[in-house]
Amino acid sequence: MRQDDVVTVSYAVGWDAGARRAFGSLTRTQAQERDGEGEPYVVLHRVPGRAVPAEVHLVAWRDHFVGQWVYDEAGRRTHEIDLRLLDDDRLFLRQYVERRYAAPEQPDLAPDAWRLRVELLPGERGRKVLEERGQDGGSFHTLADVPEEQRWYDRGEFGVRATADPAPLPEGAEATAGGAEEPVSLWRPPRPMRLEESVDDLFQPGNPYPVEPWEKTRTAAPRHIATLRVPTGRLAVSDPHDHKPRELTERIPPGEYALETAVVVGEGEYGGDRFPVTEEPAVRLRIRDEPAAAWELALSEGEDPRLLLDGHAYGFSTDGAAGSFADAAAWETLSAKVGRYYKEQDTDACESIGEGHLRATDEATGADLVSFYTGGDGTWPVWLGRSGSGELVSVVVITSYL
Repeated sequence: MRQDDVVTVSYAVGWDAGARRAFGSLTRTQAQERDGEGEPYVVLHRVPGRAVPAEVHLVAWRDHFVGQWVYDEAGRRTHEIDLRLLDDDRLFLRQYVERRYAAPEQPDLAPDAWRLRVELLPGERGRKVLEERGQDGGSFHTLADVPEEQRWYDRGEFGVRATADPAPLPEGAEATAGGAEEPVSLWRPPRPMRLEESVDDLFQPGNPYPVEPWEKTRTAAPRHIATLRVPTGRLAVSDPHDHKPRELTERIPPGEYALETAVVVGEGEYGGDRFPVTEEPAVRLRIRDEPAAAWELALSEGEDPRLLLDGHAYGFSTDGAAGSFADAAAWETLSAKVGRYYKEQDTDACESIGEGHLRATDEATGADLVSFYTGGDGTWPVWLGRSGSGELVSVVVITSYL
């Protein structure tokens, strides 16, 4: 917006990003109530002569989030600012996106529009990604050298507390009634990746489980891989070749635990011939012999879920399609044995326990490492299953993209 623009402000329950209109208009008092309760709401900044607001501020304190979307005169999103509430009074700039449209006919969020994306984390330089020809035209990656004073914002600059009394919506820009059915394109606060609570069904035989392109796929009895010894209770789930493991902040009782993989069986067809197929989509360390009532993302030191982008998760990284469960205290010894097994062909360093799994043991402490394969390279989240009383019952990695 230009500094000389006359700006009117209004509030609503939400913002329909598809239709580019407000949903469920609010009075200032109602917006203040939602603000105090942490419920999502939006603040609309309008200038004369424009049907679409110049700016939409998306507020969700309970989710530690404030967003700011800027629209051009054609109603196209040009800037997106993603701020995260990391303390009571300050917001951190997590992500900044800028778009430039080369022609009037380019639609909102055109995939071929010029785009700049900056991602930041506290205490790090962050990264900058420039796509001059859009998302499919290649990208240029550099470090994002953003000064500290441009990374933090006062909480009071956003939301109902930062604005004056609202003005009525201009003609043609009324909000959809709050009692109407919520549109599919209604904005919602960003949420980290979540695991379906039916994951235990993977380890129970007889459940249907679709796997493309196979037919009649269903779960079978889980396959026992090994008994893992974790004498210190410090659990690492990491690529076995990592110099430093990804140790979970969650501690488990020192002891021995069954490591098992889910099994899915079905039928395949090629050239008129049919044949049996088997997939192993998950691996589980069973801490207690009871089902999980809820699942949560396992964290490692320094990981803050408030900083995760929508649908993202923390996890261990691999460029060899491999992971492992191990006692973190003995990692240096255990990982070195895996290295000798592969690099020096030292078959005495590890025990092959079938189906591509290895076991390394630290004789001095009785600690183990047991490896498994993932469905490819990349980052693989680790999930904690908890009982209804909150007890840890299992640690799971979904090992495929099924």
